[in-house]
Amino acid sequence: MAGERRMTPTAPPSAADLVDEAFQVEVRGALAAFTGDFARWELERHIPKSVPAALGRAGLFRRRWEPGAEGGLRRLVTMCQEICRESSGLALVAMGHSEIFVGGLHWLAATPYQLELLENALDGAVVGCFGATEPHGGSSLGDLRTAAVRVPDGWRLTGCKRYISNVGRADYILVLARAEDAAHPGDLSLFLLPLDHPGVTVDGFFDTAGLRSCDAGQVTFDATLPDDALLGKAGLGLLYATHLLHFERLGICAQLITAADTALRLAAAYTRQRTTGGRRVMDRQSVRHRLARARAELWNLETRLAHLVGIAEREGRMPGHEIAALKLTAGESTGAIVDTALQLFGARGYTAAFPLERIWRDARLARLGGGTDEVMSDLVAARVDRADPYYDDLVTALSLNDQPGPVPGPRG
Repeated sequence: MAGERRMTPTAPPSAADLVDEAFQVEVRGALAAFTGDFARWELERHIPKSVPAALGRAGLFRRRWEPGAEGGLRRLVTMCQEICRESSGLALVAMGHSEIFVGGLHWLAATPYQLELLENALDGAVVGCFGATEPHGGSSLGDLRTAAVRVPDGWRLTGCKRYISNVGRADYILVLARAEDAAHPGDLSLFLLPLDHPGVTVDGFFDTAGLRSCDAGQVTFDATLPDDALLGKAGLGLLYATHLLHFERLGICAQLITAADTALRLAAAYTRQRTTGGRRVMDRQSVRHRLARARAELWNLETRLAHLVGIAEREGRMPGHEIAALKLTAGESTGAIVDTALQLFGARGYTAAFPLERIWRDARLARLGGGTDEVMSDLVAARVDRADPYYDDLVTALSLNDQPGPVPGPRG
């Protein structure tokens, strides 16, 4: 009809929407220098400090943060996925440095010391990690005992942090502690602690099931720090940490999707080539359907990740509850997809000759790190438990009308 406006349908977001192709080339170029080292890092259970430093010199961290926190999320996803395809341990190292340490400085740095530290961290000259978990506690940050007390020249920070990824090559640890200057006793604050500072000891490292090259360790400290070791305002540390964890969780989701995609592609290739009883394994309906369901679930995860990145870019905010929901479902789904792939490989999949057993081990940490499944479930449940006036009133009205009808008369 003349003059009629034709509506162009908007395609739903997809994984392809998340690829920053120019940045992808940069990441691959930076990784090319380490092609022969990935397997060795896994065996040695350590990635040299020179590696994240090289990523910084290549400009990856600075490029990720150029468009801003939310504006650079496509680059975060691209960086996580490209590195994860080569080394999930290095992906965790790079993400922890970029999203928590650099992210915290990018948001809160205010003094000359902090701003200089930010520049060095962006260039990889300084590498950072994050310390929250303590020996006596788990995922709950409400029970932290690490304390920061005012002294004449600044702060005295005392405590112990464990299960710290990246501590084996880091220069600084961002410490979550209770500071006596907080408005309310027990409120948390963030502190910048140099790992070579007097009174700081790296106690050792944990022998983990997966992600063996990420140097998960324990640090004990009793150190006097200057005033500007406090990052941001005293008492707002929990708010700061919660916000920064949204970025880490989104990066974890990107890595999980990459792990699932890699496992699924390996399984599809193997079942196309493998024959039993004169038939390709892929031609067996039960196998085809298992792979099809796995691919369908993976497409759903990819679409959801793209959707959340789009929200953050458009609205300039991190949809924290939705990110928690994606991390919860992505962790479970990736575990199931990788398990399916390993099963289709048979005994071969359980050997170190194929990468599936490593992917299987590495992916499991995602349901613990960055917030356990139980913490993610609580975050989502808090959203479900919000008042919903329309449906609250509807249920009330339906309940009031839920009365038995009249007794029918005698039947003729």
